[in-house]
Amino acid sequence: MAKVSQNISSDSIFHFIKRRDWLLRILKEKSFKARYVYEELPDIQFHVGIPMKCFCDIPLGVIKKHLSHYGKFGIGISKEFAKRNTLSPVIYVHQKSDTMLRYLRSIKKTEFVKNRDSLLPYFKLDETFSNGSDGRKLTKRLYDEREWRWIPKEPKFEDFTNFTEEEIRNERLEIVNEELEKDKNKYILPFEYSDITYIFVQQENDVDNVIEQIRKIKVQQIHQDRLISKIVTARQIERDF
Repeated sequence: MAKVSQNISSDSIFHFIKRRDWLLRILKEKSFKARYVYEELPDIQFHVGIPMKCFCDIPLGVIKKHLSHYGKFGIGISKEFAKRNTLSPVIYVHQKSDTMLRYLRSIKKTEFVKNRDSLLPYFKLDETFSNGSDGRKLTKRLYDEREWRWIPKEPKFEDFTNFTEEEIRNERLEIVNEELEKDKNKYILPFEYSDITYIFVQQENDVDNVIEQIRKIKVQQIHQDRLISKIVTARQIERDF
């Protein structure tokens, strides 16, 4: 008998969010919209906001921790879709990563904000640290998220150099994302309903509401039925996977 090994990646990538109305909006508009994100990276002497949409490549059997952090609503999309649309896994680095140091030596740091072809949007720290309420050092292992990213083809990077990290996370990101939201057609990643592999809702009482909204989508009933068949609750994942 052939040995069966446990997969450490999936045939789908997943985007999780915290609110049902955000999920319904994605389904109604049949697209993802990039938002500005600030990434802390080693040896970077400036701060920059990068428009992106993030996904994870984690089998459902080990995704419970990810759900608890990012939200229990979401969409699974096929990797075929991801590859057709230039989504790519991020490059994880650490404080002494040779990958990062070589890259930084190959460019002029001050040119990054103006260089739309920079690779820097695909770099991400493998872990971050914070202090718990009891003073203990807490580690968040980002490497476990197996992140894929979509970066728009002609992104405008936001220069946050003159702001503190607290100002960036608590004020500036909200401001630039509110401005981006006004342009409904900017940084849009469209998909077909056939690209969807899963629709995640938090619990059973969310299912009827999502089905009701799917029934309002102007497609043939067979396509509505296929979407409905892809609904999975976070409770099911937590209990059965």
